[in-house]
Amino acid sequence: METSKDPWPALTEIAGDTVGWQFQQPGLAPRAVPFGLVALVATASVLLPDGDVHSWLEYATSVALLLVCAGAFLLPWQRMPAWAPVLVPLLYTSSVLELILASGVASGVGLVALAPLIWTVLFHRRWESACVVVAVVAVQAAASAVQGAPGAVIGRRVVLWSALCALIAVAAHGLRARIGASLVANAALQAEVRELSLARERERIAADLREGVVRKIFDAGLDLHSAAAMLGEGPARRRLMHGVNELDEVIRALRASVFDLGAGTGAVTGTATGTAAGTTATSTATGAARPEADQR
Repeated sequence: METSKDPWPALTEIAGDTVGWQFQQPGLAPRAVPFGLVALVATASVLLPDGDVHSWLEYATSVALLLVCAGAFLLPWQRMPAWAPVLVPLLYTSSVLELILASGVASGVGLVALAPLIWTVLFHRRWESACVVVAVVAVQAAASAVQGAPGAVIGRRVVLWSALCALIAVAAHGLRARIGASLVANAALQAEVRELSLARERERIAADLREGVVRKIFDAGLDLHSAAAMLGEGPARRRLMHGVNELDEVIRALRASVFDLGAGTGAVTGTATGTAAGTTATSTATGAARPEADQR
């Protein structure tokens, strides 16, 4: 399936089967830039105004992991396994853990752990979102444990973060499913409208053929028969009769065309039948006029 040109195609749950489409064009900038800015602001914020970095090693590790995530946009995803894209938000989550450890739980950067979760619920599959939910909860638990928080505090944070992350994941994927179902229904409705429009156009064309073209040909055939009846045997009469035969062929061709138009819709059937009856009457009339002309 082709990847949509919409920068947020995964919201519809029909993004396609292309591995790593989240990190490729089209629509890459609208997807990636907001999350990149959040990561950049969070990483720079611990340095300002006076610096809040307790461990430069962990800070450097956080920056390195972010750079690895940025490098994911350059990978040949067509040759990667189907499960590989989930590694990018997991690395982003690990970068947040290192940033928390470098600046401390009180620095307020722990909320940035929601960024990889939001990315995943928007652009990845359900099982990938579940993996990131577990990773985010683990980050909060590990950060609290490293900072020496009491067991009750750690347990409370695990429960609250688990509930919050699960709520975000379930709500986002449910919304994507509903949007996808709505798009499918809209596509079916548009197809039905196109069919109805085509049926009406066929009916109009069939009515025009019956009331306009066929009637004029019928009148022309009668005029030619009348003219032939006034002539004796000779080249002129034969030429007129040849023209009459040509008109009969045209009428038969038009009748077949009207039947073809009526085959696509029941609404046209009555029109086609009426046209066919008119053309049959025309052929009968011309056939009846020929013997009269021949006798003369």
